Amino acid sequence: MTVNVVVCLKQIPNPDLQFQIAPDGKDIRRDALNYKLNGADEYALEEAVRLKEKNGGRVVAVTLGPKRTEQMLREALAKGADEAVRIAWDDPAAFDAGKNARLLAAAVRTLPHDLVLTGVQSDDYVNSATGGLLAGFLGLAHASVVTRVAVQGSRVEVACELEGGLQRVYTLPLPALLTIQFGANTPRYAPLPAIMKAARQPIKEMGPAALGLSGWDAIPLPYAFGVRGLSPPAAKGHAEMIAGSVEEQAKRFAQLLREKGFVRR
Repeated sequence: MTVNVVVCLKQIPNPDLQFQIAPDGKDIRRDALNYKLNGADEYALEEAVRLKEKNGGRVVAVTLGPKRTEQMLREALAKGADEAVRIAWDDPAAFDAGKNARLLAAAVRTLPHDLVLTGVQSDDYVNSATGGLLAGFLGLAHASVVTRVAVQGSRVEVACELEGGLQRVYTLPLPALLTIQFGANTPRYAPLPAIMKAARQPIKEMGPAALGLSGWDAIPLPYAFGVRGLSPPAAKGHAEMIAGSVEEQAKRFAQLLREKGFVRR
């Protein structure tokens, strides 16, 4: 059975950068940032391409964001995606996972899909919410924190990571949505010829109006979400380097524990 896979990708600010709060206090300053593919989504993309290579079918990479996200989509094309779709959405922060999932769901409904893959979480907000919300809006069975995927006819068998190094194996009917865990595979590098080819491939653009969501921002939702303000974490405590011999270090460490109340005097 061939498998049509839609993989949802997110572009995030490079986490190695130093971030500053924007003057309005509701986002970070983005004027000097560079961006990259979200870490967990790299594994989702690789899993999608491997499923295509094993079973046949197509991979469509979908993202939600401004024009700059097309660079990430071309990277996905170079790594094996057959088509790229950008939902034109110019909110640079896009904090609202529910709104994002609704837009993604509207786009996915227009695409053939046996599997929809996302990363387990985003590296910037770490909500782990978009995949589950997307499955709910699409009415799909879903599994989270997936480390192994095997398509078996009209069903898919997945292994999901549990705490303590354990795994649980599930069988889901297709179509289904899976959120892929870090380390589920080894993401590939794109070869230069594929990069050059991807640079010439068209990227399909969809706006909310084309997805039947024109004016939807004015529609009351069952929840209200907004950002009141951002602030850097407060500095807490300090680190102390303990020098001296092992005995002197042990003595000072015990003294610190008593001073902090961790050990009774």
